Amino acid sequence: MKNNKVVVFTNKRSDFSDLLVEQSASEVIVLPTEEITKTDLNDFNGIAILGGVSDEPLLLDPRSRRAIEEQILKGKKTFVEYVASIGHVYSSPPERTRYERLVYCSAEPTIKDLKVGTLIENQCGMRVKPHDITCSKGIPILQFVRQHAHDYIEVTDATYTEISDRGLWFDTPENLLICSFQISCFKQSRFGPWDEVKKVIAFIMEWLLERDINLEDYQPAYSTISANQTLPFEVELKETAHAAKDWFENAGIILDEGKGGAIEGLGTEIYGDGSQRISKILRADCIGEISLPYLLDYLLYGDPRSLKVSENLSDFVFENYLCTEPEDLFGMMRWTNEAWGVCYQDDVARAIIPQLLKCYYLKTDQHLESCVHALRFLVQTTGTDGTRAARTDNIDLTKGKLQELKERPGNFPSAHYNAYYYAALLLAYKVTNIEEFKETAIKGLTTIMSIYPDTIREQSETEEYCRLILPLSWLYWVSNNSEHKAWLYRVTNDLQNFLHQSGAYLEQDTGYKASMRHEMGEGESSLVAKNGDPIVDMLYSNNWLPIGFIQAYWVTGDSMFKDLWTENCKFFINAQIKSDNPQINGAWTRAFDVERMEVVGSPADMGWGPWAIESGWTVAEISSGLLMGLLEDQLRKHY
Repeated sequence: MKNNKVVVFTNKRSDFSDLLVEQSASEVIVLPTEEITKTDLNDFNGIAILGGVSDEPLLLDPRSRRAIEEQILKGKKTFVEYVASIGHVYSSPPERTRYERLVYCSAEPTIKDLKVGTLIENQCGMRVKPHDITCSKGIPILQFVRQHAHDYIEVTDATYTEISDRGLWFDTPENLLICSFQISCFKQSRFGPWDEVKKVIAFIMEWLLERDINLEDYQPAYSTISANQTLPFEVELKETAHAAKDWFENAGIILDEGKGGAIEGLGTEIYGDGSQRISKILRADCIGEISLPYLLDYLLYGDPRSLKVSENLSDFVFENYLCTEPEDLFGMMRWTNEAWGVCYQDDVARAIIPQLLKCYYLKTDQHLESCVHALRFLVQTTGTDGTRAARTDNIDLTKGKLQELKERPGNFPSAHYNAYYYAALLLAYKVTNIEEFKETAIKGLTTIMSIYPDTIREQSETEEYCRLILPLSWLYWVSNNSEHKAWLYRVTNDLQNFLHQSGAYLEQDTGYKASMRHEMGEGESSLVAKNGDPIVDMLYSNNWLPIGFIQAYWVTGDSMFKDLWTENCKFFINAQIKSDNPQINGAWTRAFDVERMEVVGSPADMGWGPWAIESGWTVAEISSGLLMGLLEDQLRKHY
């Protein structure tokens, strides 16, 4: 026992305890907390108490506490994590850190190569708030902040004045290092950015073990960059699309092979045990969107099961979400099984575009009549300028209100809310020749382009451009109008101003005009903290581009669009999550830092934070765009 330098007390193994043993097998012994009073603590030079393996903070019983306190008073280095009370410090009940992040505050002591102001994301873990009457008043090492920023903030004296927001600090006496939050499972909880997290972990270990620690080769719980960069592009593309298809199955997204629909996906909240919140809402748009990669997989490989799953998903949408009662709301497509009386036109469009493509490619009229009904309802509630209000709610749709929506301008030139609605109208026109669909789409896109680029932005300027590529492509396909073609090229060229060398397009909002730029947890929020950050959005922006670029190529015949598609697909190959965890392996998240090639971003959005994985908007849309390119020889003839 005398040879052991540090004793770790914990009720469960964790990333931190395993790493201590791995780095210093002969110096570290790990024991359950109940062994504190049975252990001769004088035999050790350092003590670590890890309470973060549970959501409830560890509260030492009086005998265990007395034993630990005696060692602290002797000057023994003691690291205490997520413990309700130690030394002079006691805390309020635990809280989740969903909208908080840690900022590195202290230049003394110095964490090697870590810049003061660096933000650390501890996901949705638990923390306790120390009471200010007991805590050491020095500058902490880490402090919790609620600030909409990407990865860095300016640290001032005001940053660390709130004692209750301390995350990591040396208390009195100075041989006591306290961590107020769960850090034990930092790897499986996917703390980030990874390189910065490792610096914090190495600092704690070096202080405790009194020697240098090298974590350069210590790997995170997931990776992104393609492991084999020498594979031909088409092979990588197929593997990426296949991994995305497997994700729908392995993560439990598709229910009963599509007969029960599909769930929305994963929330951004990652908990202390590494699990992630599941969103089980059944959304018509997501279910419809997921039917498309299965249809395309069938066209590529001829797998009858893929066709059946696609059909099951489409059947679920049209049989359950379309209002068929012979009243004013006939044709209204419901949004979700929860928001039953809500209709978003762009979401309706993405629910039915896969079926319209199926009708067009396979020359079938399956569910075509239902698609027409859904679009007629939208047209009848669209303003005279071709734009439709952000959404309609059945409870408000009296006969008078329905008439008003149709007879007045919508005054809502927003690609976020209307672009894919126009795309669906144009595709439906190709299938049905219903002139009203074509006229409404032309009117709406003309309204948008008349004020472009100053459209009504929801998330960012980047999002508006990305959302316009597909509808403008199909507009030119339908009209063969040179002005409409010029619109497509104008938006595409403007989008290149945001192109990153990775093949992705950075979030940008010139003038910061987007409506969704809220503070932490106050509503839906853009990822844009400040222009120039290396942040990519795969829920609202980049996810629309694989389909958009390949369709633009087929419509125009211009190889420029094929090149843009190729470079964008290379980004998605490298941004796909690769992990032993089936819940995330093969998926793409909302936020992505293209300099780190890691999931990093502001968690300000109350619904869809950095780690949110939307089954339809993100994974289905991206994988469909990859598969379309693989099907070029088969599908291009239709254009």
